[in-house]
Amino acid sequence: MKTRYMFIAHILLLCGALCTAGCESLEGDNSDFDFESNTKAEDPSRLPDTYRLATYNTHRCSPAKTNNANYDNTAKAISLIDADVIALQELDRNTRVFPADQIAELATRTGLHPVFCKTINYSGGEYGIGMLCREAPLKIDSEELPGVETRRFLVAEFKNYIYICTHLCVSSEDNRSWSFDIINEYVDKNYGKSGKPVFIAGDMNTTVLPNNALTHWSVISASTPTFPSKSTRIDYILAYKGNSAPYSVARTFVPVF
Repeated sequence: MKTRYMFIAHILLLCGALCTAGCESLEGDNSDFDFESNTKAEDPSRLPDTYRLATYNTHRCSPAKTNNANYDNTAKAISLIDADVIALQELDRNTRVFPADQIAELATRTGLHPVFCKTINYSGGEYGIGMLCREAPLKIDSEELPGVETRRFLVAEFKNYIYICTHLCVSSEDNRSWSFDIINEYVDKNYGKSGKPVFIAGDMNTTVLPNNALTHWSVISASTPTFPSKSTRIDYILAYKGNSAPYSVARTFVPVF
């Protein structure tokens, strides 16, 4: 029997600046989901004079405990969010398990510009994080983060904002806190005097953010669960406090498709 895929995303609109979305699904099969008849809940339509940002743990574009990647429906879910830039976690590139460049497959189907960041070598290929963007970034950068499995953060600078994608260590609170020390130092150094708002988004692998995250960042995404099987929130979108760049939140919600 096929399992219905549950797609959950934060939608957060920031006037004159941004709209953000975040999502996570580690269980369920999107290969049999009828996107045409199963949209519900909040209206995800765009508001004028906003940008929309998103974050989505793709789980390698496949249901849990399978190796059956479905790029068409993963791309359809991303297209339904209609983000200006979406941070993506858990992507394979040319591995033995998934012998395809997954972000390229999604880019081809969505028409968005791909940016990939390898975190580890894996199964004969690469595994990491990335972004799909409506416009190519002006500048990209990345740095390593601690983890039982090596982690990284990916920085993309756009005309009106800076967006950071990450996927933090799942097994160690100390590593997550240490990661924010590294990220905070990087952002303070590079964007502490910038007039552009800075946002970080991704799967933080925790229901309680470290104190050093909350001293430097404001949580601006919805509090609705993003991990359906456990009814918890582990995906966040945060705004940097350090440079006082202007932005305002127009709307945030978690649609279910």
